[in-house]
Amino acid sequence: MSIYPGDLLVQEHHKKLLKRNTVADFHALRHGSSSTSTINDDAKKGRQPFSLLKLMKSRSKEALSKLEDVLAGMKPSEFKDNYLAVYKSLHWSDLIASSDKQTEQMCLSDMERKRREAVWELFKSECVFLINHLMVLKHCFMEPLKKVQVEGHLMYAEPQDLFGNLDEICYVSYTFCKDFIAALLKGMSSTEFGSTRVLLKAFERFSTHSKGGDIYHTYCLNYTNALTYLEKLRRHDDFTEFERWCEQDPRCKRLQLTDLLVAPMQHCTKLPLLLGNIRKYTECDEEISQLTDSIERVEMSLQNMEEKIKWVKNYERVQEVQRQLVWPPVTELEPRVFIPEYLKNTLLKQPCERLLACPQRQLLHEGQLTLVESTKTTDVYLFLFDDILLITRVKKSARKKQSQLEASGAQASCDKITYIVHKQPVALDRLSVHDISQSEAAANGVKCAFVIVQISRFQQIIGVYTLQSPTDAAKNAWLEKLSEAREKFTNKEDSNQDLNNDNMDVKENRETRMADISFSSPRRQRKNGILKSSHTKSLSVDSVYI
Repeated sequence: MSIYPGDLLVQEHHKKLLKRNTVADFHALRHGSSSTSTINDDAKKGRQPFSLLKLMKSRSKEALSKLEDVLAGMKPSEFKDNYLAVYKSLHWSDLIASSDKQTEQMCLSDMERKRREAVWELFKSECVFLINHLMVLKHCFMEPLKKVQVEGHLMYAEPQDLFGNLDEICYVSYTFCKDFIAALLKGMSSTEFGSTRVLLKAFERFSTHSKGGDIYHTYCLNYTNALTYLEKLRRHDDFTEFERWCEQDPRCKRLQLTDLLVAPMQHCTKLPLLLGNIRKYTECDEEISQLTDSIERVEMSLQNMEEKIKWVKNYERVQEVQRQLVWPPVTELEPRVFIPEYLKNTLLKQPCERLLACPQRQLLHEGQLTLVESTKTTDVYLFLFDDILLITRVKKSARKKQSQLEASGAQASCDKITYIVHKQPVALDRLSVHDISQSEAAANGVKCAFVIVQISRFQQIIGVYTLQSPTDAAKNAWLEKLSEAREKFTNKEDSNQDLNNDNMDVKENRETRMADISFSSPRRQRKNGILKSSHTKSLSVDSVYI
C-alpha cells in the first residue's frame, strides 16, 4: 500500500499539540488544587498552536529548492549513435553510388520505385521512433529520475511503474534498426535494393528479439496503470517541478511525458500498414505470399494484445466490484427466519462473498435501472456477467472534508460506492426476459420497462423483477446484451455437455473391451448384474457448491 505525506495529516482540523501534564500537575489534581485550571489556561494562552501541515510545507519548500540545485548541476544523459542519425535524414537513393544512379533511374519501373520507397519508409519509421521517441523518453525522463533518486530526491517514485519495460523496447528497436540497415547495405547493388528476402530476414530477427511481440504487449498492458500512477505523482510539487524541467529539454520538441508514453502503442499498430504498403507494390507472387504471412503474424500478435488489454480491464473492474459488494446475511434477506443460537455466528457471513473472485469471469454490461415493485420503486444497479445477473442497491458513503487535504496536495477522497446485493444472483440459464410494449407500459404506468423472471432448477418461478430504463436506447441495449449473454452461455453449456458425453462414451467402450477380454466366473457375473440393476442417483437432485 502506497503512503503519501497527506495520509499523515492529523484529523479534526489538525488538533493542537499541547504540552503534556507534568508530575506537578498530577499532584495538584490528586490534592484537589483549584489552580489546575489556571495552569492549563496559562499553558494554552502562552503557546501558539502547532500545525503539522505548516511543518510539511516548510520541509517541502526546502526539498524543492534542493531538487532545483540538483537538476541545475545534472549532466544530460545522451544517446550516441551517429551511424543511425545520419541514415535517419537520408533518402534510399542516396545510398546508391553516384555512377550507378543514372543507369538505375533509366531502367527502374514505377512499381519498383514505389516498392523501394515503402521499404525505406519502414526503416525510417523505426529509426525516427527509436531516436525521437524512445531515446527521448529514456534519456530525458527515466534516466534523470534515477539520477535525482541517487541524490535522495523523489524516492517515492517507482520508475518501473511509470516507464514499464522501456529498456527492453529500446533494445528491440535499436537492434532492428541496426540489422535492417546492415541487411539493406549488404544486399544493395545497382539493380537491387531492399529485396523481400532481405526485409523478411531482418523482420524475422525483430520477431525473435521481441519474443513474438510480447515485449510490446507487456508495455501496453502497463500503459493504463502508468497513466494512473503519473496522476498520483503529479500531486507532489517536487515531481511536478521535475517533469517541467525534463520537458524543457530541446530534444523533447514540445512533446510532453504523456505524448512519449503512448508512442510505443501507436508505433506497433503501424507495422501491418507499412508491410501492407510494401506488399502493394510487390509484383512477384511468391514474395507477396511471404509478405502476407508476415502481415498475418503481426496482426495476430496485435489481436492477442488487444485481448490481453480487454482481459486486464475486465479483471480489474470485476475485482473492483468484488471489493464494493456487500452480501446481506440471511437474517436481513429473511427477517422472519429463526436461527438457533449456536448457528448464528456460523451463518453470519454469506459463503458466496468471494463469488466474483474467479479470473475467468467476464463483465458484459452494467448500468443503473429502477426496480418497480407493487408499493414502491427502488434504484438498483445491475451487473451482467457471462454466467450470472446480479441485482444490487447502490449506497454512497459520506464525503470526507477536504479543506486542508486539498491545500496539502493530498488526494481528495471521493464518494465511495457500495453495492448491496438485493436478491440472490440469477443464473443466465434460469431466467427469461420479457419486453413490455409501449401500450402495455402505458397501461401499467411504467416507461421503457422489461421483466426478468427467475426460475429454479425445478421449473418453479421464484422471482419476478420489473425493471425500468431511463431511455428506450438503454432498454434495447439491456435486451440485446441479455440475449447475447444467454445464447453464449447456453452454447458453452451444450459444448461442455457434448464433451462430457464423448468422454463417457470412450470410457464405456474401454470398459466393455476390458470386460470382454478378462475372464470372470459365473458367480462374479451374477454379482455384477445385481450391482448394475440397482438404481442410480436422481439427476434432478444435484448438489450445487459455491
